[in-house]
Amino acid sequence: MTEWQLRRDIVAIGRKIYQKDFVAATDGNISARLFGNRMLITPGGSCLGELIPNQLVLVDFTGRTLSGTAKPSSETPMHIMAYNQRSDIKSVIHAHPPVTTGFTVAGESLAQCVIPEIVVAFGTIPTAQYATASSDEGAQVIKGLIGNHDAIILDRHGTLTVGVDLVDAFRKLEKVEHCARVTLTARQLGHVKTLSVEEIKRLEEVRKKLGYADQVSLCERCGVCILPE
Repeated sequence: MTEWQLRRDIVAIGRKIYQKDFVAATDGNISARLFGNRMLITPGGSCLGELIPNQLVLVDFTGRTLSGTAKPSSETPMHIMAYNQRSDIKSVIHAHPPVTTGFTVAGESLAQCVIPEIVVAFGTIPTAQYATASSDEGAQVIKGLIGNHDAIILDRHGTLTVGVDLVDAFRKLEKVEHCARVTLTARQLGHVKTLSVEEIKRLEEVRKKLGYADQVSLCERCGVCILPE
């Protein structure tokens, strides 16, 4: 794919994110990896719903600007951390989906195994420690999580999703916010039922068949659910 096509694709995904209300105003940022430890990233202070291809900034993995007149997103270090931790990551999206973010403000986790499709896709969805927005802290709090997770919730600061391309990262963002909405609905109805240990084990086998296997079992690395004896 050419750099110009990648620029157009970032613009298109930005509009989808904005139209879905996964960001507001100038929140959020998107990046895509290029050959040679370089990436295109949205500029700081830009609205994802109003981007144009020439606005995007080309930077290397030290954060140095290679081309573009605007400053790259202040969350550039977090994107670089994700790319440096995993060579399979080709795109990173940081958004502020409101229901998911609301869970962190309430101090509630989405790591419980509740929805089978979410368990298959993600295993669990962890919440990173709080980090000051637009600082290098964001990179540090995801460092220990990004190796085993394609979706991370940022405490009071939205989500980080990664993928093999822009569409993949966007669809994972959709899944996270869908999980938050379903979980919130269940809470409003009175109770959130977690999946049984037996069903979680069966879903782990499905994950293995689909190539999502982890070295550590879901229950061992979650520790959120109160599991039956």
